[in-house]
Amino acid sequence: MTSPTPSFEKYEFDHGDRVRVDWTDGNSPLDEVIGSVSGISRSGGDVIVAVEADDDQYPEHSIYGGTHDAAPAWISSYPLSQ
Repeated sequence: MTSPTPSFEKYEFDHGDRVRVDWTDGNSPLDEVIGSVSGISRSGGDVIVAVEADDDQYPEHSIYGGTHDAAPAWISSYPLSQ
């Protein structure tokens, strides 16, 4: 049985929203990634949110950058509410 395609309806963010991703457990030199939500999918039964990172977060010539896949729980709105 195939899991249903995930949608943004269940989450507090939507396609195109600016978000902060807690990336402390990710494979990158950053502890957080700031960017825009570019998609949502399912892999191995888990929901995966694609976040396109802002270009200015990485040092020049870094091998990192681009799209980061994140669990929905790692994502919060940006800028964070005061």
